[in-house]
Amino acid sequence: MSSERIQLYVGCAPNGEDAESQMVLEYTARKHSSMPIDITWMKHSNDPESFWHGWRSETWATPFSGFRWGIPAACNYEGQAIYMDSDMIILADLAELWNNPWDDHSIIQMKGDWRTCVAKWNCERAGKVLPPIDQIKSVPNAHQQLFSGLQQNPHLQQSFDRQWNNFDGENDPLDQIKILHYTDMSTQPHGKYAITRLEAEGRKHWFDGEFRAHRRPDVEALFDKYYNEAIASGMMATDYYSTDPSTWVEYVKESQAGYTASNGFDVTKGQ
Repeated sequence: MSSERIQLYVGCAPNGEDAESQMVLEYTARKHSSMPIDITWMKHSNDPESFWHGWRSETWATPFSGFRWGIPAACNYEGQAIYMDSDMIILADLAELWNNPWDDHSIIQMKGDWRTCVAKWNCERAGKVLPPIDQIKSVPNAHQQLFSGLQQNPHLQQSFDRQWNNFDGENDPLDQIKILHYTDMSTQPHGKYAITRLEAEGRKHWFDGEFRAHRRPDVEALFDKYYNEAIASGMMATDYYSTDPSTWVEYVKESQAGYTASNGFDVTKGQ
């Protein structure tokens, strides 16, 4: 299974709340890739003709949690596609992950502890296992149900190198990490940029928990480095959303008030 272009699907908020993280993800993906990349930003849409219109998201932790299950259908159940959340920076060549071979039966490749926040889909195989897309879109807790079903069928999952989904640096040096995932929503370094921008627009970020300092200053500084590089290259956060409020999408998600990260690390101290 091969393609001349990497198909990358990225979950993000619909109204630019995650624009800085989108910008840095795209900048680092293209900077380090030896192959061209097509990026699809998966976000709620007001357009009835959009694949991302009409999804029930009220039980999702983020505005995009459940979209990952729609990728095989979005690809017409053909070929393969990589999924990731927008709160990531890519530090290695995505062509390596894209060309990682498939076993004989898996529908998805992921980190070995059942984390689908970076995943590679075998879209044809997934189409024979997943429910119809209209059912996935219309059931509020389909995300949780499908993840539970995947756990109950381990033969459908193929593990890849955990460094393709490194949680907040874990205990690893930066030069070992392939994709750095700022998985703790309370310490995501793009927040300081997004909050300032959104306040100037009279808006709030979708994360309604408490923002805190990251436990690893070097991991936070790495985002700042690539943020500044992206800006210097001519990229802007406003490239990723319309500044016209009449175009903004209303959506419902689960509150993250009192949020505690599930990445295995205490954000108040290094480990």
